[in-house]
Amino acid sequence: MNDVLPSAPYDLAAFGELVADPSRAAMLLSLLDGKARPASELADIARVTPQTASFHLRRLVEGRLLALDRLGRHRYFRLADERIADALESVALLRPSERKALPSPAGRAALTEARTCYLHLAGRLGVAWFDMLEKRGFLELSDGALAMTETGIAQFRSLRLSPSSWPTGKTCLDWTERRSHLGGPLGSLLTQHLFDRGWLARTGESRAVRVTTRGATALAEHFSLRWPQPAYEVSRIVPSRSRTSRSARS
Repeated sequence: MNDVLPSAPYDLAAFGELVADPSRAAMLLSLLDGKARPASELADIARVTPQTASFHLRRLVEGRLLALDRLGRHRYFRLADERIADALESVALLRPSERKALPSPAGRAALTEARTCYLHLAGRLGVAWFDMLEKRGFLELSDGALAMTETGIAQFRSLRLSPSSWPTGKTCLDWTERRSHLGGPLGSLLTQHLFDRGWLARTGESRAVRVTTRGATALAEHFSLRWPQPAYEVSRIVPSRSRTSRSARS
């Protein structure tokens, strides 16, 4: 055991050091929408000079939190993978309990209502969407992952979603709702489908999204999901204790 444990604290400390810097944190959080951005845009987001941004980006790439894509002479940075997005969102849960809650500004309220977490749906809407998928029997546990059931496949096939093979998903703890939404490749696939059908639309340049008028009608018709939904209706839902949820979180 002593041969294994000593490395763990240093790995955690290295991650903490990388994300603790405000400029690097701003860059990382801006990439939670799954997009790739050039260094100049990330420098503007972090409000630092191009030279300082270059230093921070090099550190993040070396630390394997970011991946670098080259297109000709242009360089674009993105999160290395979905695990990094999950870790960044989870860190937001670790706020000191004694800190008093501050009034939510409009931007935070929009992110709390509905947003993308990397490439999948999060916030109150994401939690309600996942809850509906479970209750309607569209998801099942398969080899430790969440997979579409035959009922779910038939439902989405009727809505013009028929991938050559269905990916699996996983639960992702939502940092604003303290409950799970659907993550992983399956979560990303279904979220993109909602955008493709015009049921979801982005709000400006942030990760916040909104349900369109067309989407509100479709969600109610096809999934019996009413949106917008009063906050108390989401908060009072008892977290699922089904075998699917328990096993996927373990």
